[in-house]
Amino acid sequence: MKSKKILSLLSAALLLASCSGTGESTVVTESAPDAIPTEPESVAADTSHLADSLPDDLDFGGRRFGVYAYEEAAKYAAGLEDAAGDIVNDAVVARNLAVEERLNVKLDQISQPNGSISKISSLLMAGDTEYDLFVAYQYELAPLIAKGGLYNLYDLEHVDFSRPWWWEDYMSELELGKDSRYFAVGDYFIRTLMYAHTVYYNKALYETYADDADGLYNAVLDGTWTYEKMASIVRDSYTDLNNNGKTDADDMLGYIAYRTTGTVDPFVYSTDIAFCRRTDDDSIALTLQQDDAVVLAERLAAFFWQPGSFTGVESSNDAINVFAEGRSMFWCAHLSGAKYLRDMEQDFGMIPYPKFDEEQEQYRSLVHDAASIGALNGNSANTDMAGAILEALNSETYRSVTPVWYETAMKIKYSRDDVSSQMIDLIHDTITTSFIYAYNYALNGVGMVYRDLVTAKSSDYVSKVEKLRRGAEKKLEELYEAFHENY
Repeated sequence: MKSKKILSLLSAALLLASCSGTGESTVVTESAPDAIPTEPESVAADTSHLADSLPDDLDFGGRRFGVYAYEEAAKYAAGLEDAAGDIVNDAVVARNLAVEERLNVKLDQISQPNGSISKISSLLMAGDTEYDLFVAYQYELAPLIAKGGLYNLYDLEHVDFSRPWWWEDYMSELELGKDSRYFAVGDYFIRTLMYAHTVYYNKALYETYADDADGLYNAVLDGTWTYEKMASIVRDSYTDLNNNGKTDADDMLGYIAYRTTGTVDPFVYSTDIAFCRRTDDDSIALTLQQDDAVVLAERLAAFFWQPGSFTGVESSNDAINVFAEGRSMFWCAHLSGAKYLRDMEQDFGMIPYPKFDEEQEQYRSLVHDAASIGALNGNSANTDMAGAILEALNSETYRSVTPVWYETAMKIKYSRDDVSSQMIDLIHDTITTSFIYAYNYALNGVGMVYRDLVTAKSSDYVSKVEKLRRGAEKKLEELYEAFHENY
């Protein structure tokens, strides 16, 4: 599924800079210099997509709005005192002040230990009203809907989910049925974008073993970047440097990863195989047994266990080091993983995960299930102003925080070339998730079947799914029963 287009955001950021006189554009276009308008009044800047539609006279009398955010998400919610001077952190702090002043509210954004989902659950069950918004890991927060106590976002005033700061398709994928939106995903929850899975490749190695350094960029753009192509590159670039007859971290590798758990998922959901579908009443039905799903299991087993693919490093840092030292063609991580490669001497490229085959219409970039999403406390006394606050936080993030992280931290600070910037755009514009992936831990583990198969060096998808299917269908039925009982 496609998210909002980042290009409009970037254009808007540039327009704001030029109109305010506070910044200079460094964008190089293909237009000839004499084609650039010299008279400011000749440029009609349409910035309508930048402004939200909140009334100008909203005033909530200084009321407190409590945000419970996990530690890793909190710095993008409240900012960190010890990170003053960091451009992204400063943008977060400025955003919060702008929203507080605009709506006359007090944002009380509190950092809590990662993984404390039981705390959120107990607060909801107790009817606690201290926190209005919960920000937590998707894989923990989504199944919590069965417990009840969350607030339907469709019932909020002042929220316009059609605006580009909301990830409309992503939120729709998390819904259990019509008119039942309980999870918020938008620019305010910026770790969603940061956790988009990305393929990194060593451009010098690619030039040596395969094609010119930018050859993979061309493959992506012409639609020929597929599983088969990536697997063949891994095989062709492998050399058993220590001559011990097995693939290990001392060899010249084609692919390096830490374990076969989360690294498998983005290969699965970068395909257009639908493992579930919406019924006529918009509820979810599982569609696990498909021919393409069986073929995918065979391809993944072959890819991960071929000579040149290695997943046996001791830690994720070891995988990073192998790639950064120029000893692996590919390394796969999150979009924000580029920060670990700042000192890498050789140039690297960033591209989306490959397509299942050339018949697949578009690339799909899975967001890791440890990304942050939000949910409103149904016990909150502030639901009358929650919509305005969420709309303002997301729209202001879209205008002032995302451009800073995206353009400065990612495209300039971390990426190595102009085409990488285009690839980052493509990854952003193809961000996706799947219902059974998000709710995996409430569905008998059926959303991560391929993890188990690859780890076991098995391609027997049919048998594995058959063992899980009835349990998964029962769990899905129980999820809906709990949902209908509690909402």
